[in-house]
Amino acid sequence: MLGVMTALHVLICFGLIIVVLLQTGKGTGLASVFGGGGGETVFGGKGFGGMLAKATGVLAVLFMLTSITLSVMPKGSGQTESALDRNRPATEAPVEAPGGAGSQGLPQGQ
Repeated sequence: MLGVMTALHVLICFGLIIVVLLQTGKGTGLASVFGGGGGETVFGGKGFGGMLAKATGVLAVLFMLTSITLSVMPKGSGQTESALDRNRPATEAPVEAPGGAGSQGLPQGQ
């Protein structure tokens, strides 16, 4: 499951990068380099930009959701708890070794 989520996250990252770079800024932008400048005549003045803005929003939300999911999921084959479980404070006090401070195998008087 971790591999599937990681692959999905990487695909969403690349999609988000491409959609953001294709958007037109105040100038011509990168859209004209890849042929996106001519798309404005096909989709209209605002239609293509609106579609890219919606795609950016959807991909940004998906990016955030996959990021949160990946941070909470358990990692590795032997690990069974998530990051949230590992960071919980211990509810029990630590147990002291029997014999107190002098229990290193030496008699108490030395």
